[in-house]
Amino acid sequence: MFSTLSSYIYFPALVPMANDLGVSVLLINLTVTSYMIVAGVAPAFMGDIADQGGRRPAYILMFTLVAASNVGLALQNSYAALFVLRMVQSAGASGSYGAAYGIIADITTVAERGSFVGSLILFTNAAPSFGPVIAGVLAQKLGWRWIFWFLVIMTGTYLVIIIFLMPETQRKVVGNGSIPPTGIHKSLFETMSRKRRSKRAHVGNVESQAAQPAGTKKARKCHIPNPFTCIPMLFLKGNMVVILIGSITYAVKMTLQTSLAAQCIEIYDLDYLQAGLIYLPSGVGGALASYTTGKFLDRNIKEYYAKTGKEGTYKKGEDISDFPIEQARFVGIYTLILVSSVGSAAYGVSLNERAHLAVPLVLQFLTGAATSSIFTLCGTLLTDLNPNASATVQASYNLVRCLGAGAAIAAQQPLADAAGSGWCFGVFAIIMLMALPLSMLIEKRGLEWRRKKALKDNREGAWARDALRNAISTVSSTSSSSILAVRDVVNKAEEGGNPLDLVPPDKLEYLYAVMKALFAARLIAISYNVAVLLAILVFAVLHWRTSKNDRRKWLSRVWRAKSDTIQTTTKRTQPSSSPASSSRASGSGTSTPTGNWKDTTEEVDLERSPLLRGRTSSLTINSTRLDRKPTIRHSISSWLARQPPPIPIINRTLPSNGTTLFVTFWILLNVFFQLFLIPFRWDFFFVFGDKMGFMFIVNLPLLYLLSAKNQPLRLLTGYSYEALNIFHRRIGEMMCFMALVHFLSMVIYQFVLAEDWMLASKSAWAYFTHPLIMNGLGAFTSYELLYFTSLGSFRQRWYELFLATHVLLQVLALVFLWFHFPSTKPYVGLSLVIFVLDRLVWRLRFKRATVTADVEVLEDGQTFLVSADWDIIPRSQSNGTGRQWWKFNPNKSILNGWKPTDHVFITVPSLGGSHALQAHPFTIASAAPVVNKDDRQQPTHAWFNLLIRSYDGFTADLLRHAQAGNTRVSVQLDGPYGSSHALDMLRASGSAILVAGGSGIAVTFPLVWALLQQPPLSGEDGEELDVEEQEDEEEENKLLLSSSRRRGSLTKQKQRVHILWVTHSRSHRNWIPQEQFDELVALGLDLVIPEPTEEAGRPDVAGIVKGWILDAASDGLESGVVVSGPDGLNRTVRNTCAGVIGEGLDVRIAVEKFGW
Repeated sequence: MFSTLSSYIYFPALVPMANDLGVSVLLINLTVTSYMIVAGVAPAFMGDIADQGGRRPAYILMFTLVAASNVGLALQNSYAALFVLRMVQSAGASGSYGAAYGIIADITTVAERGSFVGSLILFTNAAPSFGPVIAGVLAQKLGWRWIFWFLVIMTGTYLVIIIFLMPETQRKVVGNGSIPPTGIHKSLFETMSRKRRSKRAHVGNVESQAAQPAGTKKARKCHIPNPFTCIPMLFLKGNMVVILIGSITYAVKMTLQTSLAAQCIEIYDLDYLQAGLIYLPSGVGGALASYTTGKFLDRNIKEYYAKTGKEGTYKKGEDISDFPIEQARFVGIYTLILVSSVGSAAYGVSLNERAHLAVPLVLQFLTGAATSSIFTLCGTLLTDLNPNASATVQASYNLVRCLGAGAAIAAQQPLADAAGSGWCFGVFAIIMLMALPLSMLIEKRGLEWRRKKALKDNREGAWARDALRNAISTVSSTSSSSILAVRDVVNKAEEGGNPLDLVPPDKLEYLYAVMKALFAARLIAISYNVAVLLAILVFAVLHWRTSKNDRRKWLSRVWRAKSDTIQTTTKRTQPSSSPASSSRASGSGTSTPTGNWKDTTEEVDLERSPLLRGRTSSLTINSTRLDRKPTIRHSISSWLARQPPPIPIINRTLPSNGTTLFVTFWILLNVFFQLFLIPFRWDFFFVFGDKMGFMFIVNLPLLYLLSAKNQPLRLLTGYSYEALNIFHRRIGEMMCFMALVHFLSMVIYQFVLAEDWMLASKSAWAYFTHPLIMNGLGAFTSYELLYFTSLGSFRQRWYELFLATHVLLQVLALVFLWFHFPSTKPYVGLSLVIFVLDRLVWRLRFKRATVTADVEVLEDGQTFLVSADWDIIPRSQSNGTGRQWWKFNPNKSILNGWKPTDHVFITVPSLGGSHALQAHPFTIASAAPVVNKDDRQQPTHAWFNLLIRSYDGFTADLLRHAQAGNTRVSVQLDGPYGSSHALDMLRASGSAILVAGGSGIAVTFPLVWALLQQPPLSGEDGEELDVEEQEDEEEENKLLLSSSRRRGSLTKQKQRVHILWVTHSRSHRNWIPQEQFDELVALGLDLVIPEPTEEAGRPDVAGIVKGWILDAASDGLESGVVVSGPDGLNRTVRNTCAGVIGEGLDVRIAVEKFGW
């Protein structure tokens, strides 16, 4: 009752609370949402406490939370306090419903349970009807705070009754009542009643032991609530079918209840008092029906027992293994479902036709009575099926029905607005009819399912005994320091006999349970790989869909370009004062923002300096012509695209909110698999530690796959290596934490928690010198060192040492893991295969090429250019064969060409020392070569450039090597590696915007060149398409043309290409030859190079980018933005795009980082 009462009594106070707290009603409504979210989760905790720790502790905890939160709600004066206290109130109140079912299961038999459940639902249904009426009166007469004081009086009184009078009923604690409760399980009344206590102590031990469940004789273990224990209940067929029936009914009922406020008040012009009174018919009908149904259920049990020849024995307890309890409980459910369905449809018609108010209220009474009766049937049957976990199964029920009701309520109003109330509730009536086949299914197959489950449990028990027998028998072949070894087993096992006889009977049951928990935990951990494959499949499908759409957009533009006359020059006049203006002359082609700020540092750090705000671009004036209507989708997309500022103090850069959300989800997924079905008891702590280690192992192949340069994930998901490397690092950090927890858990269990009879030795020397432990310590140390040497601060300072130790530590870690435990070998073997194929076979055999390069030191003295050129080797000639029919060539190296944004690993053996074995990554700064389609006999010449800034280590040594006169060196190139995601996105966009900061021009310049220079029908890798591929593209173009003509959507606008290059020094402009920029400007490039930041300060990057986006949007063009530069610049551009997305525009953003 208190769960629904605390929820519904709150509604009349929404508006006065908003006025008093000075916030909007929308914010107050968020407290309702937060209440419902916690109400869906909290019963999972409270139900497990009630089923494992006892009913009294759970009730005392719940009502303490409720009473305390109500006091706080009555006294609070801030919205933050209201928000938090409502969640605390929900955590306490929502769990009482499931715990009540637990008490009913404890004190009733099958034959009398229906009446108790009916009485429970009677009060549960009455609260939503009378609660708003009481709240309305209190709010009007005494103020809204008295609503919570009323709840304080109610819950406080109930808490006092619980503490003084409520007995413990949990059979795991008190058996059938013959075991005296102790501690918190004992009520104050029992404590003060010596007579009752002595009477209980006098009960015979034989009867007590026979009555109590196994394990209740020994001292109670401390129990930690596990919210995931409710989820396995959903995998039992009988439970799931009953829960679905109840959830469908609950969803339909909630839509009817919600419509009273949303539609009846509007249609019938009701005041607040009348609005509260219209809830009464449904509540009264539900209360009467639930109580009557409970009595009806008890009578059915007696009749069904009589039919089966067991009359007079129907009160003998819970043995229903051969009794069709499903049929007995669901008598009449078909009629109830039909009444609910027809009543819902008629209710919608009455609202649509604006019938007299009495009509919808009578229908509310009928549907309320029918749905409440179904709730009584389902709740009683669930308790019958799970008498030892009744509170936990109710938590499962609560979770599913809350999700279903939330979805139904969210869809109700849009459906009513679109189709009218009649069709809206007609749809819900059809949904209600889906409960009919489910009811038939449970009646027909329920008993069969229970029998199969009993046989399965017996087989698992026998299997656990065999596994334990084998484990104990093998102790004789292990050393004396082996953990989990029963004392004296070695000697006695040699004498023959059953090894299980050596274990005390009370300990044997515990070992069975541990053995089953260990194997169940590992089975669940193995299924984690299924979740990984499903996630990859989802991303692959999304990538395929996006790539297909992008390619169609691009081909559509290609068709327009082929049908139009190509213009060789583009002239646009902009006011010179605008920061977005650019010059098309052969000069600098730059624009300088206003402002006087100067950067006196040698290397500008856009992360630490504030943006200089110049005058807003004149292009933003076009925003007045935009018809922007932001939707929820735009708001969510904007938040996901936004990047928060760095973490204070440690100054660590964070990724976008979307990336953070995905990483958080993945970590929570691992937490779920770790805690799922784990007994939260100290005597099962070994299972927790063992599973943590196994979760580390199952993540191992994914970790090595993400670190590989030649990985299929890049092709399947479309993400670049750098983007996937962020995920790789987070997975690695999580696994290092798992290894630490696994190590500490094993040590704590060995020296603190394990009982003496389970250990052959408690000597620390014997433990840590055991081969299993030593191998584990070796693997643990290797991976922890990998983590510390992979930190950004370590890599930047000692990059060469990082490269050397990274490979060595990985090999050592895999070797130690291989010998640590037999079950790790498949995962270690797979990881080793990935590592060897990527590092040795693929990269050294297929991807490596040696060229002679020139090293030219540029004007600033700190930057140098590594350049080389060669004739492109066609793929068909690179391996001496013709084109392979599966379009795959493993011999594709840098000599075969590259794509924009690709990078290579460079090794210069002439530097000597460790440099001969090290490879360092750099982005290719030159344009990707294009195959000459006009002359197939003439090879395409490739011009290869790397723009490298000198820091420490390899770059400084190579710079000194060139300054010493060694300007021509032999270099080994490993690559290319990269992703075409950025190029595909820009090609599909009507307006392509590229922003570069400093040497980020090495990323953006090849993209601009590909957009404006590259033939539109070249292949993905820059080579000419074969005849068959061209025919496929021509056919696709025809389809695009015909479909576009039917839609009339083709436009003659040419793609707009903009580039903004922010430089620190004037000498940096020489990194890209001016004649190449002039050629691109002649082809239509809008080039903006502001004055260097050391002379004029930072430009208004946000204003320029936003101006370009708004200008394109005003002409109906979607913008694609690519940024490459320091973290501060990347975040500025990303957040600018996120802000525009939040205003209702469609913008796509890609950040290409050029540093590792």
